[in-house]
Amino acid sequence: MTFTDRGSAQIALGDDHTVETVSTECRQAATAFMSCVTWDKLDLAFWLTGPYARAVRHARRLERVATLETPPAVEERALAELLTSVHDELLAALIVASQHDGALPFADEVALLAHVRKAVDADGVPVWVPVDLPRMRLVDRVRALFAADYLNAPDAYLDLSVCGRCNTLVFDGALKRLGRCVAHMRNSVIVPRGVAEAGEADEAGVA
Repeated sequence: MTFTDRGSAQIALGDDHTVETVSTECRQAATAFMSCVTWDKLDLAFWLTGPYARAVRHARRLERVATLETPPAVEERALAELLTSVHDELLAALIVASQHDGALPFADEVALLAHVRKAVDADGVPVWVPVDLPRMRLVDRVRALFAADYLNAPDAYLDLSVCGRCNTLVFDGALKRLGRCVAHMRNSVIVPRGVAEAGEADEAGVA
């Protein structure tokens, strides 16, 4: 994968940030958005000022960042339609990626639009970061998060799958072969030992 960075200078990340931390923040924010079909205006505002703001903060010294405030007055029905439309568009693209060795179909376009920028960490390792530009569409904001994660950790997308029952995104090779997320594997008659142990370890970590 070769992309041209259209910016005039690279962004230098702080000492505490690496390609791994940036990728993790982007994936957490992007996957959190994929539950948006149940959101209201307050949920969207919390996402914009929370996970999304953390993921895009690295470009602020170079880019003008849109003010992340409570969304302007909008009817709940219109917001629900927007969120559903964005969710469905992204989900369709992610399903395509899961069926084609993890190749994210919109990554090239996101890079060409400069919705992701090239950066370097303290050790000089290249890192892609999402940017938050004025008047970006909501779908473009979320696509930038997925694209930055993908460009930083393409191998992780080889294990990407979408649960056939609840559309949850899963980054796990074993679960991809089974076409289920952990929750729906537990509702099945047979749960592979490795999957069950991974689920128990996750629960222990949360506890």
